[in-house]
Amino acid sequence: KSKYETIDVLINNASVYKRQRVVTVDGFEEMFAANHLGPFLLTNLVLEKLQTAVQVNGSARVLNITEPSTVPLNFDDLHSEKKFSSLNAFGATKMANLLFTFELARQLENTGITVNAIHPGLARSGLMKESSFLLRLFTRLASAPPEKVTGAILQAATAPEFEKTTGKFLHNGKEIDAPAYAHDRTAQQRLWEMSERLSGLEATQGETPINDPHLK
Repeated sequence: KSKYETIDVLINNASVYKRQRVVTVDGFEEMFAANHLGPFLLTNLVLEKLQTAVQVNGSARVLNITEPSTVPLNFDDLHSEKKFSSLNAFGATKMANLLFTFELARQLENTGITVNAIHPGLARSGLMKESSFLLRLFTRLASAPPEKVTGAILQAATAPEFEKTTGKFLHNGKEIDAPAYAHDRTAQQRLWEMSERLSGLEATQGETPINDPHLK
């Protein structure tokens, strides 16, 4: 925030996969913390800079990189304390990305800030380095070079035809259907409220809250 006067595009692309349950210093399950809570908090904290970009350039964009996960969230065990399955926990974070995207897009409707989720496809990276050998082999064979999958992300981030597109799930420059659960308004709002509390956003002083009426 101190470095940039405006933020025209925010791409939330951080993601981790852990084979064993790992807890952060804050007491959160690491995949949930890195894959969802981090992007949730960052986006809220730089919202003012995105709004400034709208005032200067007419628009700003938020892109959440995720996948079409079908794993529903267990709100009674978001940190997998009662039961941990690495692939299930990872899938839940990808669903959280979708729920967050659609709720954020609704909250920022008519503000000039657009919010979309992008499924880039499998890219060769170290993301699944802790997975089983067979899963690593499969993902390696099915993955494309990072340079190839970034094209669609850059298109959504910069192309004029996407300037007004918001609340969508995109793949290769086209809208795709998100799993039905991702459109559950109750789940979206419940995740938002819990994320506010867990991330400490409710207690943040001197920040512009995302539901500030001045942004509408």
